[in-house]
Amino acid sequence: MAEIRKRRLKAKPLLYIIGFLMVTNLIFLIGWITKDGAPPDAEAEVVAQVGDEEITRQEWLHAIEVRHGKEILQQLINQSVMEQSADKYDVAVSEEELDQELSMLRSVLNVYDQASLPNESVLKEELKTDLILEKLIATEAEISEEDLRTYYDENEELYSVPEMYRLSQIVLPTAEDAAKAMEELENGSSFEAVARERSIDPVTASQGGQLGFIPENTESVDAAVLDAAASVSPGEYTDAFQTPNGYTILFVHETVPGVKFEFEEVRGKIERQLALEKMTTPVTAESFWDDYSIDWFYGPAE
Repeated sequence: MAEIRKRRLKAKPLLYIIGFLMVTNLIFLIGWITKDGAPPDAEAEVVAQVGDEEITRQEWLHAIEVRHGKEILQQLINQSVMEQSADKYDVAVSEEELDQELSMLRSVLNVYDQASLPNESVLKEELKTDLILEKLIATEAEISEEDLRTYYDENEELYSVPEMYRLSQIVLPTAEDAAKAMEELENGSSFEAVARERSIDPVTASQGGQLGFIPENTESVDAAVLDAAASVSPGEYTDAFQTPNGYTILFVHETVPGVKFEFEEVRGKIERQLALEKMTTPVTAESFWDDYSIDWFYGPAE
């Protein structure tokens, strides 16, 4: 691991969470629209019709590549670089570590970030990349057991993940609109379809109503939402109730019990956190590119 200590560090700001969500969501989107099984004439497939004008799949993909192609390809390269570095330096990331990171991430994101999350497998791939990098950095840090214990004792609340509800919502402007939506649900319409068609919340409506995981102690949603979520069992939807945004109907997909992580369970996470805090300039995945033969048409990493 002495190679890592000697590595020339690149001063580059850490990515904001929202940027992380955008890029991972785009990777999922591109994977979906280019997945195996697409028809042979997929490039000419019409994905939108605006009056007499057609937008083809080829035009759609080209626009995504122009606007976000470099960031997405760079992230995919970083994933590969970190996986190969993990093999080289004998670094492993367990499924338990990924689940722990995922639960903590969900507990701190706000509602609209939650609605923008990609699917779990894509999210775990990005978390795995970050964990490998953090572990490579932490290996070189000298942190005492006393410092680890002190940090845990002073920040114990960070390692208590509250009970969470995985929710979808339909937001309606009036009681009359809410009654019509309830009638459609009772007549067998899917919650997702009604949310897309009727909900006035622009972010979650486009996601079929998905709100994501909402902690029971969050202050980012109206208290009436949490009360309603607690009133039904998983797999059920609530009656319409009034919120500052209108009238809301919730669907509870699942309830995830809260958990408090003991010191030994998060010891490695604390060690990585303290190692990162000791650094004057951050190590990024791009810092490892020189170790591998990388050929891409965007040129050297910035």
